Amino acid sequence: MPKLSPMFGTGPIDVSRWLRVLPDDGSVPGMTGWRWLHTAGHTPGHISLWRESDRTLIAGDAFITTNMESAYAVLTQKEELHGPPTPFTTDWPSARRSVEMLAALQPEVAITGHGRAMKGQLMRDALNTLAGDFDRIAVPDKGRYIREPVRADETGPTYIPPEQ
Repeated sequence: MPKLSPMFGTGPIDVSRWLRVLPDDGSVPGMTGWRWLHTAGHTPGHISLWRESDRTLIAGDAFITTNMESAYAVLTQKEELHGPPTPFTTDWPSARRSVEMLAALQPEVAITGHGRAMKGQLMRDALNTLAGDFDRIAVPDKGRYIREPVRADETGPTYIPPEQ
């Protein structure tokens, strides 16, 4: 990744003209039948999208279907359920609650921000295992946000815990 970094932008990109506040009722404008679910943990404002009619879940980074810690797994896209991407998850207790909520939906299909879509009973079993043993499976042994999460409001971070 460091060798690719010169190709990335060096400053923020203003996307505000495309942003809209989501309705409080959980609906998703322009996406009939879909609902947004607040799934904080990876980031404070993270959402997932759920369509009950066919039990399709777009989980974003609430959980992922490839091991981001393994270059081999990323290259081969081996399907395996994991918690949210470790380096950028700022609130592990919220991440756990979000995974538990999503597992309770018992989705048929799960589409994530990293890895291939997964479906069926094997995916549900893996998601239930992740939800049931989240701290052992997903939470790293060390890191800045393990003991204390970032606190944020609509303006951004209001408290960042000290480095451990």
